[in-house]
Amino acid sequence: MTDNRLGVVRLTLVTIASILCWSLWALFFLIMGVLLLPFRRHGVHHLGQRWFKLALTVYVRLLGVFGIAECEYVGFEKLKCQTGGYIVAPNHPAMWDVVFLLSKLDPMTCIFKASLIRNPLFFGGAMLAGLIPNAPAIRMVKRAVEVLEAGGRALFFPEGTRTRKHEGKLNPLQGSMGLVAKHSRVPVWPVIVRTDSDYLSKGWPVWRLPRKKTHIRMCVGEPMVCGADESVNDFNARLRACYLDSLA
Repeated sequence: MTDNRLGVVRLTLVTIASILCWSLWALFFLIMGVLLLPFRRHGVHHLGQRWFKLALTVYVRLLGVFGIAECEYVGFEKLKCQTGGYIVAPNHPAMWDVVFLLSKLDPMTCIFKASLIRNPLFFGGAMLAGLIPNAPAIRMVKRAVEVLEAGGRALFFPEGTRTRKHEGKLNPLQGSMGLVAKHSRVPVWPVIVRTDSDYLSKGWPVWRLPRKKTHIRMCVGEPMVCGADESVNDFNARLRACYLDSLA
């Protein structure tokens, strides 16, 4: 069998396995979300976040087994030593960022695109894990600040969406994360994400798998805190400079 045919077989198998994996997890989360709905105010979100992490860990291992993608994590031990609330803020070159990050990080609240949370594949997990939709913005900021002030951790993509190629290495940063950082006064840990592939970047169809293995590198930077007298725009400028210096 030629290498080309082997590649087609590999891509076909991983596509079927991915669809099966996500469908089963989606059904599990939907059923558990409905059953545990009355207990949402009694800490069930922590359980949901652990299950969500388990689902993503299984999928990351699936990608590794089929040689689709692998990730190198650098400096993540810094987060293990942290107490209290904090924000993890990665740049966002591709859709898989959230998958690899949440499979590695301790269970945490994630600010998700509102349209994705309404997706049938994610709705049950989003409801059970207490994911926060990014719209409406005022409500999102309020909920995120409440989570952080209570000692929770949040995953927040400052670009708001995947990096657009015409914007260069980074989109303009959204003001909403700066507002959350200013009002919660928790440290923001930038995570620099690099990849050697356009796999699942802006405009890449979800069903289209790469022809060669994607290598990803995620590196935790130094924490940043929005100063009491610092504006949201100034804080975002500092954070943006951190990303651009590291990505240069």
